[in-house]
Amino acid sequence: MGGSFLTRKSMKKILLKNARVVSSDGIDEKDIVISGGKILKVCESGEGEDLLANIVDEKSERTVAANREEGSGEQSFGASVGEDFIIIDCAADDTYVLPGLIDAHVHFREPGLTKKGDFATESAAALAGGVTTIFDMPNTVPPTTTYEAFKKKVELAKEKCLCGFRLFVGAAGDGAALNLDEIKKIVKDKKLRPFLAGIKVYMGHSTGGMGVGVDGLDAILKDGGLAGIPVVVHAEDQACLDRYSDKFEVGRPASHGDARPIECSVEAVKAACHLAKKYNRSIHIAHVTSREELDVIRKFRVGGGVQGAGLTAVLTCEVSPHHLFLNDEMYGQLGHLLKVNPPVRSKAVVGDLWNAVYDGEIDIIASDHSPHILNEKSGKNDIPPSGMPEVETTLPLLLNEVAHGKFGLKDIARLCCEKPAEIFGLGKVGKIADGYRADIVIVDIGQSREVRASDLKYKCGWSCYEGRVLSGVVEKVILGGEIQV
Repeated sequence: MGGSFLTRKSMKKILLKNARVVSSDGIDEKDIVISGGKILKVCESGEGEDLLANIVDEKSERTVAANREEGSGEQSFGASVGEDFIIIDCAADDTYVLPGLIDAHVHFREPGLTKKGDFATESAAALAGGVTTIFDMPNTVPPTTTYEAFKKKVELAKEKCLCGFRLFVGAAGDGAALNLDEIKKIVKDKKLRPFLAGIKVYMGHSTGGMGVGVDGLDAILKDGGLAGIPVVVHAEDQACLDRYSDKFEVGRPASHGDARPIECSVEAVKAACHLAKKYNRSIHIAHVTSREELDVIRKFRVGGGVQGAGLTAVLTCEVSPHHLFLNDEMYGQLGHLLKVNPPVRSKAVVGDLWNAVYDGEIDIIASDHSPHILNEKSGKNDIPPSGMPEVETTLPLLLNEVAHGKFGLKDIARLCCEKPAEIFGLGKVGKIADGYRADIVIVDIGQSREVRASDLKYKCGWSCYEGRVLSGVVEKVILGGEIQV
């Protein structure tokens, strides 16, 4: 994972006392002791100070817990700071402690598209939004489809990315020219392999010019040399998209949905699931948008599908915040700012997606953060690109649902922390538990904040959520044992 924060010699010990610790199982009040970039111990409330004092004394950094001025529980973050330790009292009402979020789908635009965003600006936005690990997509300039391009991008991210990272390599080419050998070189490189999130497959050619279709996905899934590497699929069928392409009109932003109807996604999801079953290979479907797609996925998950009939492959899927919090009635207000691939759908379809989230059919929430500068999105000079900035607002939007009783904090922990770590094999990341990396976000669901583009850290300078007042704010972020926000 990216960054040098795990090797800093100067990092202080941290105690989060009276912390309401959130996991997918619920909420428990604990003390959390952090040392050396990791969670040393999650212990009962009241036990953390003695443990902290002991480990500080072991390093000849003497302190006496009884003589410290402690933070007041009446404040959200009463804190006492010593030369080598920090104590943060999380006892205030509405204050909760979550694992740092893992956003498994972002486009930080570097290299080649840095007028839109770069590793430094967009990772700063991620941290401000409580996201401590990101997976960056390959449709950059040049695209991340070769060993050399991947290697150079890793070096860029090491230098500039402020949070943990992994990178996708993209499938590219046709037939025998598919870049399987390039991907395998990355997989075999012991220095690069830890930075590999997986293989991104665009089934449609109209997304970043990287589409490889059903044949490309077939070649990747049947190749034994790539077994065990996560495969993420952007499922829109190109032949279907071609049938509807003439329905898009620049002067009518809502026509984007007409040009990319649900059926194009359904056809691609069916094809991808059949291949996963054929080769007994796990796949992950990116940004599902409809009940129809989920019905296909459910069929292959149950009763003779990908996870049935003795097969060991796992079929997972994600939903993006814009498909939950935005709908096609908003084109009148937002115009081409709302344009994404696949498109936002109707209020009724959005309701179906939320029901799927509540019912546990969705495995993860991932932002698909895809910034563009405003003059590109205007449609005045050219066809506006698809995509919107999202990484900094994902958690506040979800916390707002919690504050209004529509969602649970434990659901955020499952969808945005634990399950992404499980699907993509991150190891001891995504939970607040002994020995795990100390990536932690402290939130207050009792506070409200208006979304203002001027406050966000995106380079592009805009948000579709401008003006929304959201209940629930990110108060502090700890990354690898270092307080960031």
